[in-house]
Amino acid sequence: MRTCPACQRSYPDDTDFCPRDGTSLVEAISATITNLEAGLARRFKILRKLGEGGMGAVFLAEQIAVGNRQVALKVLLRKLLDDPEFALRFQNEAASTGRIRHPNVVTIYESGQSDDGSPYIAMEYLEGETLRHTIKTRGALPVAECAAILQQVARGLNAAHKLGTLHRDLKPDNIFLAITDEGEGVVKVMDFGLAKLRESTTHTITGTIMGTPAYMSPEQALGMRSEELDARSDLYALGITVYEMLTGRVPFHSDTPIGYLHKHIMEAPPPLSAISPGLVWPAELEAVVMKSLAKKREERFATALEFSKEFSAAAGRAPGAGVPATLGETIRVEQMTTPVESARALPSSGPAGVAAPLGAPETEVDTPTTPVRQPTPPPPAPRREPSAPHVAPATAQRVPSVPPPVTAPPPQKSRMKYYIGGALLILMAATVGGWLYVRSRANAVSVGSAGSAAETGSVTGKPAGAPPGMFAIPAGSFVMGRDNAADPEETPAHSVKVGAFFMDVSPVTNAKYAGFLRHTDHAAPPAWTNGTYPAQQGERPVTGVSWNDARDYCQAGGERLPTEAEWEYAARGTDSRLYPWGNEFSQELVNSRAAARGGPDPVGARPGDASPFGVLDMSGNVWQWTADDYKPYPGRQPAFAIPADAKALRGGSFQSDQNHVTATTRNLDHASARSREIGFRCAKSQ
Repeated sequence: MRTCPACQRSYPDDTDFCPRDGTSLVEAISATITNLEAGLARRFKILRKLGEGGMGAVFLAEQIAVGNRQVALKVLLRKLLDDPEFALRFQNEAASTGRIRHPNVVTIYESGQSDDGSPYIAMEYLEGETLRHTIKTRGALPVAECAAILQQVARGLNAAHKLGTLHRDLKPDNIFLAITDEGEGVVKVMDFGLAKLRESTTHTITGTIMGTPAYMSPEQALGMRSEELDARSDLYALGITVYEMLTGRVPFHSDTPIGYLHKHIMEAPPPLSAISPGLVWPAELEAVVMKSLAKKREERFATALEFSKEFSAAAGRAPGAGVPATLGETIRVEQMTTPVESARALPSSGPAGVAAPLGAPETEVDTPTTPVRQPTPPPPAPRREPSAPHVAPATAQRVPSVPPPVTAPPPQKSRMKYYIGGALLILMAATVGGWLYVRSRANAVSVGSAGSAAETGSVTGKPAGAPPGMFAIPAGSFVMGRDNAADPEETPAHSVKVGAFFMDVSPVTNAKYAGFLRHTDHAAPPAWTNGTYPAQQGERPVTGVSWNDARDYCQAGGERLPTEAEWEYAARGTDSRLYPWGNEFSQELVNSRAAARGGPDPVGARPGDASPFGVLDMSGNVWQWTADDYKPYPGRQPAFAIPADAKALRGGSFQSDQNHVTATTRNLDHASARSREIGFRCAKSQ
């Protein structure tokens, strides 16, 4: 198995890049339990593996010298010590986080190296569940419960901050709702210093900024180094977490990690009432949350305890939401008598962090939302498994308009390569493949009534010789972007001229991409099994294709990716309309977050969404690669660090809201990124 050092997901050995964020994958831990038992036999007895991640694995073990005390034992990749910077940080971070002695921080008992040199860290073994699991199964939490959890998290953070130790990656995955031997509930913060330690390894490997995009502070998003961060960066992440506890979702949503960074830097978080319109919070409570999310760290709370105190005071004024006298009354979980058993565990395994029984469950960055809020604190109940989320009864309070969570398909074998001996055979195969690809365009998608209209000339007309499956777009001028956009990256509006070109009626489908793969050595998209796809998926847009592969596909047919200007011109015409069909959002005409379908529709499924030129599927369904490097519009300076390989995306996806499926919406991602929300279409100059 290979693991992504950014998101910690595991993939087959023949996968080179993470299909979610494009990060280069690294080898997962190779040591077997037998080898570890031999190297640690004098100190620990390993019972079983609990989970595995990009930097190592965690085991349930007994600490022999302390009466066979059960511990969570994290064992790191030995090869990490080949990096002198990592070795030094391992020692420093393990020592600094080990000094944190507080009831609300998971305790580190011991750290060192096994006989074979593998670094390890032993910490207390907990029973219970992560806050992530709680939110996913119960939805948004009552105000009193949020206040109780926040108080304990703040105390743990404050103890660390007083020692000069930052967390740098605080999120619900790293907050554990544990059960004491007496059956009382207690909140534990874990994985202190992990992001900083991981940064020392992944900067060398990938050159990326570390952290979880949905919870990253603006200063982290701007690339501030760990040494320059202070406690207020943790408070921003804590504010995101509180926002999520109250509403069931994080304030910002993006289909790409880079999109999250842009939003943290540039966009104001939506009011709580905008996320959950059926619920009412005191104005003071919302003000406290928004202060924690201030863009400038000088405008946030100075300490975690100050944040907690202000929130508790405001929470006491919420209707029917008095803060309990004892925190145990709120987070009591007596009936949860066993640790969460999850084969996916340990997305974060590092020496400076602390492990839950299995580590935190995976964070779905692209859909960090849950749909249901309980009207009153629920009574203690048996632990619910993630596969059986709680649904409010019909008489419950109005449900916020948030989509149900979407679970990405499990990673599957993602590559099938064909090797053809001899240079002549390779050349012949490429030639035949290109011919078959162009020929296959004659069997293009059904374009419905709008397509028929265009074919007969009532929309644009189609000159003789136009490639099959494409529409002719005449040369012209139009206003690109708009001045009144909520996202500054869509501004300013400016006049652009484009030459005549042809554009695919709809995005490239799975079926058409399969024909391309049969005659090339390109990797199949990660969602496919052994290079194939379910028959019913054939007419859906292909996703999980990098910009590089999309470019190669278009070039094989003598075509290219459209430029950003061409894409927007084809989508909105010359009258500056907001959507391809007009200026008003229509849920019936677009597969967006409002439809809550959880995946792309077949191409051409909504013929009423045709643009002025007859082109379909320019709004929602899947983001679409364009030919251009991502850069600000003329007259604007970059508001964030733009990666050198960032390419422009347009159109929005099935996970985008109505403000991000417009004809002017822009996004970006690495050219190597593969996402289940990104597809493409081809263009050709006339």
